[in-house]
Amino acid sequence: MKIYHIFALFASFGCSSCVVDKMEKLAPRPTPAMSATSGVSLTKLENGRTVFLANCGRCHEHQFPDTVSRADWHLVVPGMSWNAGVSKGDQQALLAYLLAAKAKK
Repeated sequence: MKIYHIFALFASFGCSSCVVDKMEKLAPRPTPAMSATSGVSLTKLENGRTVFLANCGRCHEHQFPDTVSRADWHLVVPGMSWNAGVSKGDQQALLAYLLAAKAKK
């Protein structure tokens, strides 16, 4: 029985690292280059990513930056931010992050 618990513990760590790896690839961390290209401060982009990771997967699966058009992000973010109770400042940071991450290639 002890071996099963140890195996389950290690399996849970392995699965959580897979999720983290997926999030890193699909929701990239802001970089100085991303900031320079977008004209948005690195701090604001980091805040936007934090808002994205903390809020956008609570009610539905994350829609990663590349899965939605730039025009649609402008329509989707205000409504979803309102539904999630996200402040206007965080909403602006979220939109800036999504657009900057979408442009990153």
